[in-house]
Amino acid sequence: MGCPDAVRAELLKIKGVLAVTYHPDQDLFSVSFESLLVNLETVFAAVFTAGKMMGKEYFPEIIASTPEV
Repeated sequence: MGCPDAVRAELLKIKGVLAVTYHPDQDLFSVSFESLLVNLETVFAAVFTAGKMMGKEYFPEIIASTPEV
């Protein structure tokens, strides 16, 4: 399993995360979640933790818009 797959799998384990899409051309993820069930800090922590499990350091951030699919 590659690092993006591992991050995606970890995010999908969180109750309230609805969808996770990796955009390899931009090296970023789009994450849809239900804010009543999960907060942004939990999503960010999961990305950071999953990256560390794969030997990478990811520092999540919010971007202005989502990439075109």
